[in-house]
Amino acid sequence: MKWLLLALVCACRFAFAASERVPEFGYSADIALQGRGAIYALELPVEVYRSMARRDLGDLRVLNGANEIVPHALMHSPASEKKPAAPLALTFFPLYGPAGRPVEGLALRVERKADGTLSAVVAPGDRRAAGRRLLGYVIDASAATAALRELRFDWPAGAEGTSVSMRVEASDDLKSWRAIASGPLIVLRQGELLLERRAIEFAPTRAKYFRVAWRPADEEFKLTSVAAAPVDATADTPRSWLRVTGAASAKPGEFVFELPGSLPVDRLRFELPNENTVVSVSLALQERPDGPERALRSAVIYRMDHRGEKLSSPDLEIASTAAPRWLMRIDRRGGGLGSGLPVMHAGWLPHRLVFVARGEPPFRLAFGNPDAPPTALPVRSLVPGYAADKPLPVLAAKLGAVQSRALTKPAAADVVRIYFEQMDRKKMWLWGTLVLAVLLIVGMALRLTRQMPRPGEPPESRPPYRAP
Repeated sequence: MKWLLLALVCACRFAFAASERVPEFGYSADIALQGRGAIYALELPVEVYRSMARRDLGDLRVLNGANEIVPHALMHSPASEKKPAAPLALTFFPLYGPAGRPVEGLALRVERKADGTLSAVVAPGDRRAAGRRLLGYVIDASAATAALRELRFDWPAGAEGTSVSMRVEASDDLKSWRAIASGPLIVLRQGELLLERRAIEFAPTRAKYFRVAWRPADEEFKLTSVAAAPVDATADTPRSWLRVTGAASAKPGEFVFELPGSLPVDRLRFELPNENTVVSVSLALQERPDGPERALRSAVIYRMDHRGEKLSSPDLEIASTAAPRWLMRIDRRGGGLGSGLPVMHAGWLPHRLVFVARGEPPFRLAFGNPDAPPTALPVRSLVPGYAADKPLPVLAAKLGAVQSRALTKPAAADVVRIYFEQMDRKKMWLWGTLVLAVLLIVGMALRLTRQMPRPGEPPESRPPYRAP
């Protein structure tokens, strides 16, 4: 009896799992694949955010030509990105002195040029002195506007190559020097093979001057050029922007901005209707009219024309926030906004949709069903060898126009008919197992009922048990 009940439970579970199918969605858009490959990516446009039914984008699906769900992931773009800085050519000055003498003992001075820049002047000493050799170089980095992280050198290596141990020091006054790095510079040749190391890396350093020397000091090392690698600049990732004109509410000095409820806004920019306006505002969020409010922040925004220069308040940075109603209340003690309506520009970082092109095209994006559960996977489980600091190895895809359709609730007879039309052999076997288990339980119950005595009858006598 127990094993039969267990089989019944398992059959029901598998039967219900097998009956799942792709739900209907109110919106869809065709996906055009660019190139031939397995993994593709595209950025979600604002039209998709407008029609999402879930704020977490959980109702989003990617379907192939057979209407099958294919694996997908959603990625957040980084708030900032690094831009590699261009190499900076530097001026350098040779340091001469008696062989074996340390560079620390050489006299240096600073001169200011006509353009205002500083340069190092090295006292050359007596050029006729015996044993006078090249001991090092002073590098003028006063023109650098950012910290430096590397010095790259060029020199004639000769047929057999060169190998020296370089020491790098930094200073702002040519008097006090601090060591920042050391390492070998190598150019070695063997037939067609070449091994070279022409740069010395160090922690990001701001200094007007650098001094380099090498060991052993009795070998001359003549440089032909020196270049520096500045620290990579960090800039905000470009945002997408949505322009929304505010609507005056019933409360004086209050304006409402309607945004897509799933839009992850993290920048705000305002246009005031009149020039030479300065107002203090408070921002709040609301899910629905007359619903509870959540305070966001306060700020001073302005628009001015001062001496022919257009001045406007900078963008407001906020934590990524998604809400359908944004409220702006004006402090009217300074006269308010005057006539006209304010405009809000909402900036956000679009999600990046990554999917695997399993099956045959055409592929399409489907969304707009609040009852659809999330199916997105982590991107590292979708892309082999994924690393956050490396470019994503994907091909580009392009999203077509968003199309809408009305979701109709089918009748009960249609649901049964569609279900049996989509049922495969596995489902039939599972349903057959379920029906058989039910019939067996009913048969056992009938048999037990017949063996039970009727009311008022003595129980049926049975012969005593005899051991064989």
